[in-house]
Amino acid sequence: MTERAANPDWIIQRKITPPPLDGTVTRRPRVEALLARLVEQHRTVFVYASAGAGKTTAVLQTAERLDRPLVWLDLDTTDVATGRLLVYLEAALARQVPGVRGVAAGALAANLAHPEVAGLLAEAVEGSDVLVVLDDAERLAESPAALGVVGSFARYLPASARLVLLSRVELSFGTGFGFGPWAAAVGEEDLALTVQEATDALARTGRPDVDPVEALIETGGWLTGVLFEAWRSTDHVIGLGGEADPLHGYLATQILDQLGEADRDFLVTTAVLQEVTAPAAEALGLSAASSRMHSLRGMRLPVSWDGGGTRMRCHPRFREFLLRRLSRRGDAEVRRLRQVHARLQLAAGHDEEAVEEFLAAECLDEAMSVVQPVLERVIERTDFAMAERWLARLAPVRREHHVELAGAELMLAVVREDFAAGVRLADRLHDAGHRDELAKTSGRAAGLMAWCYLHAGRPADMQAVVDSGLPGPDLDAARYAMLLVDTERSGADDVDPALGALTGGPMDALVMRAHFDLGRLGEMTTRPSSPWAVRAAESWMVSGLLATGRTAEAFELYHRLVDGDGAEHSVWLQALVGPRLMSEIGEPDAAWRLLREGRVQIAATGSALFDVYSRLIEAEFEVRLRKDTTAARRALRSVAAHPLARAYALVAENLAMLDGLVHLTEGDSAGAVARLRRAVTGMRQGGRLLHLPSAAVYLSEAEWRNGDEDAADAAADLALEAARGQGSPHFLLQALGEFPDVLARRLDLEVTADSPWHELGRSLISRVGGLGDVIGAAVHVTEFGRTAVTLNGQEAKPRLAKSVELLAFLANRPERDHVTRPQLLDALFEGRRDDSASSYLRQAILHLRKAVPDVLETEAGPGLVRLAPKVRVTSDSKRVVALLGQATSLRGEDRLRLLLDALEIADRGEYLPGIRSAWADERRLQLVEILKDVRYEAAEAAFATGALRRSDELLSAVLRADPAREAAWRLQMRLAHARGDSDRVLAAYRSCERALREFGAEPSATTCALLRDLRR
Repeated sequence: MTERAANPDWIIQRKITPPPLDGTVTRRPRVEALLARLVEQHRTVFVYASAGAGKTTAVLQTAERLDRPLVWLDLDTTDVATGRLLVYLEAALARQVPGVRGVAAGALAANLAHPEVAGLLAEAVEGSDVLVVLDDAERLAESPAALGVVGSFARYLPASARLVLLSRVELSFGTGFGFGPWAAAVGEEDLALTVQEATDALARTGRPDVDPVEALIETGGWLTGVLFEAWRSTDHVIGLGGEADPLHGYLATQILDQLGEADRDFLVTTAVLQEVTAPAAEALGLSAASSRMHSLRGMRLPVSWDGGGTRMRCHPRFREFLLRRLSRRGDAEVRRLRQVHARLQLAAGHDEEAVEEFLAAECLDEAMSVVQPVLERVIERTDFAMAERWLARLAPVRREHHVELAGAELMLAVVREDFAAGVRLADRLHDAGHRDELAKTSGRAAGLMAWCYLHAGRPADMQAVVDSGLPGPDLDAARYAMLLVDTERSGADDVDPALGALTGGPMDALVMRAHFDLGRLGEMTTRPSSPWAVRAAESWMVSGLLATGRTAEAFELYHRLVDGDGAEHSVWLQALVGPRLMSEIGEPDAAWRLLREGRVQIAATGSALFDVYSRLIEAEFEVRLRKDTTAARRALRSVAAHPLARAYALVAENLAMLDGLVHLTEGDSAGAVARLRRAVTGMRQGGRLLHLPSAAVYLSEAEWRNGDEDAADAAADLALEAARGQGSPHFLLQALGEFPDVLARRLDLEVTADSPWHELGRSLISRVGGLGDVIGAAVHVTEFGRTAVTLNGQEAKPRLAKSVELLAFLANRPERDHVTRPQLLDALFEGRRDDSASSYLRQAILHLRKAVPDVLETEAGPGLVRLAPKVRVTSDSKRVVALLGQATSLRGEDRLRLLLDALEIADRGEYLPGIRSAWADERRLQLVEILKDVRYEAAEAAFATGALRRSDELLSAVLRADPAREAAWRLQMRLAHARGDSDRVLAAYRSCERALREFGAEPSATTCALLRDLRR
């Protein structure tokens, strides 16, 4: 498998170059003026007309009148591959807006949905008044995905830029894009020749003898034969020259038959070429091509010339006619010419187009000989449908000894999560004696086969391909993933430190997946640069966000992926991540539903690993959500009976941990200790940290109950150490929330109030009762309704109100960073630097120190002010934000309680009443937005717990403050449905429509789908 860097030769420059205007073309000021006016008044203009109606000519002539840089993209059928479409759109834009270069590549590498990439391209031309023209847009008419890309580009195009789409058919962009005040259209009736225009054209072409009125009537309103403008209604005339198509009849009798045989043969033979040059024509077998082109240059033909008459391009309808004539020569001749054309494309560096031509010419063996690097590039940019089509076409010439395309097929199987297909392919290669051959020549193919074997539960085969694979970063990714399986390793210290590094290639996806399963969550913050790697690993990125407590981000990414392109292939996301996510946000019913539905999806992948994961999640849910240890044991027995429980260390350790949790829940501390020690020992030795914080907390509780206090303390310390190794305390906090006595006992051993255990306690204080006295006193700033400072529960009263504002300002600074005195003067005294303001600031600092001793650091440096790190300072606003954050990891009544606590604080009154400093005003606006979120989340939580009246009250306030919050309207629809009021469901939807219409938007597909579901 080869890897090729980006190559500008892959871009066919002709596609992004405006076609030249023939100097003999008749100008039509009427049409030019119409188009110019519409372009200046509307952001998007559609030009819909028949082939040859003069759309391209009219737009080119109009562009000459406009003072706008022209961006041109000539579309063809291969542009339905949206990755290719974006690459060419970027290349076209970069000609006029160089800053656009690299935007699409970077966004594709980040695996943004292709419509989003188009939106970023559009936004990247901000400040430019470019005129973007997409010609032959009818080529995309049957591709909703390609239209979605174009629609997104149009939607996000800046107001200064303009887009013109030329198409033979009307384009359907769906509900997200349509005609409005920013879009206009020109139709066939606008492009139709008037009598005067026909008269001028006939005179210009030397045909003044033709009656223009009669010509217009005979051609259905178009003077096709003179200006070659197209055919408005072919039913008005009868075909000539043996042609069924009247236009083709005209071309046959009035154009082609008027030429000599050699010229006719030249035009028909070169029709396979989009651009005709003498060398290309000679390659097709035509002799004296230069002189023949010189001869044609002097004739009036529907073609355009450039390069000093050395390059000729036929009018699209003329070329269609010539290709039709060419097809009469028989399939063999057409295939020969296409074959030559493909070789020319290949020589020019246009290998993707060459493959398409080889396939069209039925030259499958030649296509086979060049397709491998092209295919891998197509897959790498995530144009999977094109790759699958090519593979299907090449199937008849594939032989058992052909291993070149196996790597591409494996890439498709893995990204589609069709591990069974990948295993079948690897086994066929093994049976034919070619598996090791492929592995030795391609580390990537070896890594992909190992990946599939990992999922199939075949560690021996996984090890075999790794052992025989070509050394390098691709194989290192598979070796890294082997750490999930290794049951023999005596310690993690002998692991090659180079394993787990991202290299920029596709196999980074496997590295990211292994990062998660090994619990190296801090390593997951760096996204792969390979688009394929991002697509293959993106669902695991949701897992990483969830595992680090970033639930809101995980939820957003989850829905973007589930609702977006390719979501049907993300089995890990829907069957395994979805249930955990729903559980964390307090929707257990949805969690169980996704888990059940996921079993069917998992079976289709052929992944035994996914199946075992699903059963482990089932056991975890039974014991944690339902407290049903009998059902949990049943699920665990099914895991224990699976071969992976013995072959995969990760599975065996997770099984032992959950089994220990079941025994602990049932009160069997001795049984829990035995199982949890086994789990913790294996996790430590193998460096598998994902579940180690949880397992160690459970072990600490079990050891305590079993009478071994020292072992309990050691296990608690191990849990903290493992959380640090993970890079996140989230799993540790979850486990401590289940067994808070572990934290309370550990706090008893601490001699200071600023230990890591106290930090954990402060994080848990809102969800676990009884820890407040242990954690100790704090300084608190009251900000809502009144301003005040409390110390150890008692109100402290600085003599100056400015001292309270100073403390509030410092308390809301990020990470207690220091502030200079000039910054304080800017914030608290509106930038005044006079003696009075400086003196007032000194007094404010002095009185704050007196009222709240030790609250300010004494050694912050000259002119610097900072809160003392050993004093815990909280504020109302930070408390509100913290409660919202903590609520995201809770469910049911607990979640609702935290959110209502946050609202109770904020509803006490105005934020910092009487303080009108700029920083306070800015913070006030931030809190308005935050409180909208809090109130909405509380409404959701109330609904989830059955408190429908409370939910309705909260929701009404949300919609009054933020009528464009579509999710709130969906909740109102669900509320109405819960009350059995179908009329109110529809009324809520209509209200949503009206509210969004005020902002130029409309309900999303999710909202529409909800309406359909609720009204069934």
